[in-house]
Amino acid sequence: MKKSDLDAFQDAPFLLWVKDEKWRYVWGNRAICDLAGDDVVGKNDSELPWKADAEALVKDDEDVLASGKPRYIHESVEHSEQGAVTLSVCKWVDELDGHRRV
Repeated sequence: MKKSDLDAFQDAPFLLWVKDEKWRYVWGNRAICDLAGDDVVGKNDSELPWKADAEALVKDDEDVLASGKPRYIHESVEHSEQGAVTLSVCKWVDELDGHRRV
């Protein structure tokens, strides 16, 4: 898959993002950028409004990358443009631009 393939999801009514192996966002749709109040691309969770929750969010990413198996979880962030939110998340490993991504 290529980043351009994700353009169809830019206006999806749900959050969609892709992180690299250093846990930086390499792609994010408008919904996640709106939640952050800024473009998430190039940033990691500790640089976004939910930085207090970054450690737990990254732990989930690490677990999924290590196992290679999809994981369905609830993630909470205390600070966002919408205040505290709980997200129902499905994380999985896939290939994007020739690299494994979560």
